[in-house]
Amino acid sequence: MALTLAACGGGAETGSAWMRETAYYYPASQVDASNVADLGVAWEFNDFVVRGRTNRGVEATPIVVDGVMYTTGPWSVVYALDAKTGKQLWVYDPEVDGQFARRTCCDAVNRGIAIDDGVVYVASLDGYLAAVDAKTGKELWKTDTITDRSRSYAITGAPRVAGRNVVIGNGGAEMGVRGYASAFDKKTGKLAWRFFIVPGDPAAGPDEHPEVTEARKTWDPKSRWDLGGGGTAWDSIVYDPDTNIVYVGTGNGSPHPIWLRSPAGGDNLYLSSIVAIDADSGRKKWHYQTTPSDSWDYTATQNMILADIEFGGKPRKVIMQAPKNGFFYVLDRVTGELLSAEKYTTVTWAERVDLKTGRPVITAQSDFSKETKLVWPSEAGGHNWPPMSYSEKTGLVYIPVLEAAMTFAVAEQPYRPYSVTQGVQTGLPALGDLNDPAVAKLIAGQPKPKFEQVLKAFDPKTGKIVWTSKVMPFWSGGVMTTASGLVIQGSADGFLTIYDGKNGAVLRRINIGTGIMAAPMAYEVDGEQYIAVPAGFGGSFNAYFLPGWAAKERVNDPRLIVFKVGGSPVKLAAPRSNLPLLAAPAQYRGSAAEVARGGALYGENCARCHGDHTESGGYPNLWKMPPETHAAFDNIVLGGAFSYAGMASFKDVLSPADARDIHAYLAAPVAPPAPEKPAPTRKSFH
Repeated sequence: MALTLAACGGGAETGSAWMRETAYYYPASQVDASNVADLGVAWEFNDFVVRGRTNRGVEATPIVVDGVMYTTGPWSVVYALDAKTGKQLWVYDPEVDGQFARRTCCDAVNRGIAIDDGVVYVASLDGYLAAVDAKTGKELWKTDTITDRSRSYAITGAPRVAGRNVVIGNGGAEMGVRGYASAFDKKTGKLAWRFFIVPGDPAAGPDEHPEVTEARKTWDPKSRWDLGGGGTAWDSIVYDPDTNIVYVGTGNGSPHPIWLRSPAGGDNLYLSSIVAIDADSGRKKWHYQTTPSDSWDYTATQNMILADIEFGGKPRKVIMQAPKNGFFYVLDRVTGELLSAEKYTTVTWAERVDLKTGRPVITAQSDFSKETKLVWPSEAGGHNWPPMSYSEKTGLVYIPVLEAAMTFAVAEQPYRPYSVTQGVQTGLPALGDLNDPAVAKLIAGQPKPKFEQVLKAFDPKTGKIVWTSKVMPFWSGGVMTTASGLVIQGSADGFLTIYDGKNGAVLRRINIGTGIMAAPMAYEVDGEQYIAVPAGFGGSFNAYFLPGWAAKERVNDPRLIVFKVGGSPVKLAAPRSNLPLLAAPAQYRGSAAEVARGGALYGENCARCHGDHTESGGYPNLWKMPPETHAAFDNIVLGGAFSYAGMASFKDVLSPADARDIHAYLAAPVAPPAPEKPAPTRKSFH
């Protein structure tokens, strides 16, 4: 089987292929600085929307094997395409339960497949792992990965083949779950092992494995076990065939502030950690915790790169990660020894990482237990899930860096099914008036806040930033590199930018008119090289699109555009038509008290997706409902009429009177649209 690299979630191969694949590095060089100006469209695939479901974000980087491209779109659907022509060969639809969109923090997305020995593995949003025949798309087996379906477990990440098993984690740490990673026999789907990342309620029975007992010593016995603890492995999982170790990146705690989660303190293992696990037995080899006692949602789920480099004058097998907390880590992947931890962005929650102890030196600025604090980086992190890339050509790592600070304040939240229980209110600071005493107090002694993104070339050997790109819109896409020295990244404004990896010079910018989040990839068929760019905005920001984003101005249909030298011009997505606000039929209006009550209920249950009447995002603006939707309102909100499209029933938390008052709030006359906000307040960024 020939595996084309610079791809996400693929199976392990021999030699250096697995290393290059985890690094998003393409080892051929047919496309280079001399011919990028001649890149054009070879083919486009845009049939991602299935069975009438709404558009969602595209986060998967394709994999090409033996001339066939395999990729996923929204709702965990798998597509097999002829890599030369784009012809669809087959589609595997796991028929995800649409109600699971309510159980996710960040959209009904999927980050890709794994493929090994003629079998495609995909994990679906509703928690199942399936094996599919790579030639026919026929399902070979399907297994349930969720331990408790009363909780908000979901899967958006790609599985990873690890020896004789396939490993997958889950999401939901914002919503009250206990994280774990599971390994299943890749031929039968039978559970091989399960590694629980955080301890469970001691009243529920004995610990499942020795590592849980070890971790329990780092938690308060009176921790909020009812909220699950968090720690979900919602993205990066990497396998090293040389050592037969699978590396699992783990997530944040639940609730976020440690004083609410584990009142007596403690490191709270294995939150925000890299955990090295024997792929056969499921037993831990070593762990490294990037953010002990995490209170800021600084996950270590960001992509991990395995590489063999010279470090400190001798060859090292390393694992590298730029997690959300703003430090770039280089560790010996065999022993777990910390080799380097340097800042790659502005960091104020910690001064530095002590290389002797491996622990961060925490600052007073990080403590928001008694008053609101401005902390760098934001809850989105200095680097989120869009992949960084390591180039064997330049020896540099290229990180899509989010440059933003955030205000943190305590906001205790009772557990409610399928709702966030973060225990914190976060916001992006309003900087319209720097003379405002409240703003001045927040930023005193801090760098002036930003809300932007850049690409940084980082030298892992020296811990220094070599070059930084011009500013691009916040929440732009992942990165790939090539043996010809190219660095390629898409952005939220719909541009694909090609850089010289040595100095950051822009070689080409291609406007495709659709926002890009996923990392591009490259492959070769019949001696010709192609570059594939998955596009379609969504994810954490699907509720509201910001000025400058392509999705704000153009139709946001998912697309897969494949380029080659000598291809055709790009066809931009059509301009977006913004519907006007509509006056609601009079019979749905209510009293001032009902409207006020409905507004509070809307904020608790609806706002994180639907925003307010000024918003323009990927979900319907409910102030623009036509009369027929108003007439069906109760059937939608309580009856689940649109659950197939992700609008689940809320009858478990809303009564008919609650739905009536929410409807009255939406039916009340509204003021003229407010001016565009510089940045939204978000509950989570995954």
